[in-house]
Amino acid sequence: MAIYTPRGLKIRLSVDYAFPLIARLYPKVDAFKVLKTTEGIESLPTMVAFSIGLYCFLWTVDPINIGIATFIGYLAAVVINLRGFYFIPGLVALGTLYSYVSGFGILLIVLGIVGFFVAGWQSVLAFFASKFLAWGVAQVLEFIDTKRVFKLSGFAFTASERHFFNAYRLHASRIGVTTDIDVSEEEAKEENWRDAFTDLASKWPQVVARFTQN
Repeated sequence: MAIYTPRGLKIRLSVDYAFPLIARLYPKVDAFKVLKTTEGIESLPTMVAFSIGLYCFLWTVDPINIGIATFIGYLAAVVINLRGFYFIPGLVALGTLYSYVSGFGILLIVLGIVGFFVAGWQSVLAFFASKFLAWGVAQVLEFIDTKRVFKLSGFAFTASERHFFNAYRLHASRIGVTTDIDVSEEEAKEENWRDAFTDLASKWPQVVARFTQN
């Protein structure tokens, strides 16, 4: 069983595990906000790369440096997500904002068009080639981390689950709730997380419909 974020990111966690965590935050932080923060964390590498590309195109940075900056920026965001150490204020908020407007790769298409007319095709090629290369390296890093977590815990959590845990921990730290992701038997009882679930179902039934059918 899995739950899904508003934009369809699959999180391979059961309702009766994810929502007891969310219930610790509720009502100060509701389920929708946790799920949107998860999307924001997921979007961080692309958001950082987009920002670097836009800056480089507008200031006509040479293609080689565009490629280097994009590659380093993308992987830096990946490493931040892997470690869950969001030391730059507002970084996750920017990622969440980006997730609201970045559907179907539209922003990257627009960026490519802008880059082509402002900086030339070599710059656009350097940006997308380095971003793709960084994405490939990121897949290797995330695979290694998934194997490491599996050896330690016996669970093969992927990037999506890790992003959910990081979103939970960010909100938990902010409001003074435990960041421990272990759920007790008492917390797992439906009556203890039903309110947080019902709140999401009443406000965003289309979101809940995605995972209550699995």
